[in-house]
Amino acid sequence: MIALPSIAFGGFSGSAKGVTARYRDGRSILSLKCYPTGEATVAQIARRVSMARITKSWKKLTDIQRQDWDRLAGHASGQSVFGQKAELSGMNLYVRLNVNRVMAGESLLSTPPAGQVAVPNVEYENVSVTPQLIVFGGIRHQSSPNKLVVKMSGSQSAGISNGWSKTVIISSEVEDDWGEADVTSLYLKTIGVEPTPGQKVFIECYWLDTSTGFTGQIFKDSVIVTGESSYTPRKRVTMDRLNPNYEQHVSAIDVDFSSGAPVVQYDVMCEGHSNVASSEVNLVDELPAELQGTSWAIGRGNGEDGKLCAQSYVMWLYGARYGDPAKITFAHRGGYYVKPTEVFGPGVIY
Repeated sequence: MIALPSIAFGGFSGSAKGVTARYRDGRSILSLKCYPTGEATVAQIARRVSMARITKSWKKLTDIQRQDWDRLAGHASGQSVFGQKAELSGMNLYVRLNVNRVMAGESLLSTPPAGQVAVPNVEYENVSVTPQLIVFGGIRHQSSPNKLVVKMSGSQSAGISNGWSKTVIISSEVEDDWGEADVTSLYLKTIGVEPTPGQKVFIECYWLDTSTGFTGQIFKDSVIVTGESSYTPRKRVTMDRLNPNYEQHVSAIDVDFSSGAPVVQYDVMCEGHSNVASSEVNLVDELPAELQGTSWAIGRGNGEDGKLCAQSYVMWLYGARYGDPAKITFAHRGGYYVKPTEVFGPGVIY
């Protein structure tokens, strides 16, 4: 028979089998040891290794630096214990903030931030989860240095009401694109399998201030996986959406259409073709009627003497017709024409 540590022993601390006792602030606290359940993901393993390395680096700080961390920790809140706020040590805070920073690709902070930072809460309108598409829509954008941390679970039974313990980080630096964040590839890379229609996926999100490592409140959500998405992603034309059966006259393209307005953002490297002062791309997908029309943008390129040549371009956006796919034509209209030319900036479709 194993004698478990007891709060009857006022100053006792130590472990016996799966129970650990520690004495702190006049209290004896019992807790069960936690053991990993299931197979750890690559991201989880990397996070554990990172935490061990950061913990060891605490010893390399100067006495003054450690005192500064202790001072800041005195103003920060730890996890609630028995309904009270637990004391947070300088080392705890140092590890916590630096683990968050390293997760987001930042270097270690030796000197603590000047003070605790107020990080905004996550707000979005909806999240759609299908086997082919996982996307957050209507995200309230937060500027740099804030990045969105997204945790999601694999498919769980629809009858489970609390499955947030199953979530793992799929990304620590999601940046919404005009209020929309497509995390399909991130989910598949981390979870390894597509979500199953009819089952439930649990979600946790929070903003991370990458400059300090402080995080906002965790927003919890759950959604039933559907076979088809009711969410229509914002239209965008990139190199992987050009029709491979046609000649293309660009070396890079990112045409981003706004939702709900005839506004478009261009970032295209036009190579020209033949002796015509224009470039064309043929698309895989159809262009909706509201995105067809004419717009303008500016261009720039280097002439033979190396000087910058400013230009203007008109864009004609066509839907599929006469057996040909949807197309965008970039036609030179002003300035000295050179190849290649970068066409960039916003435009209005009319």
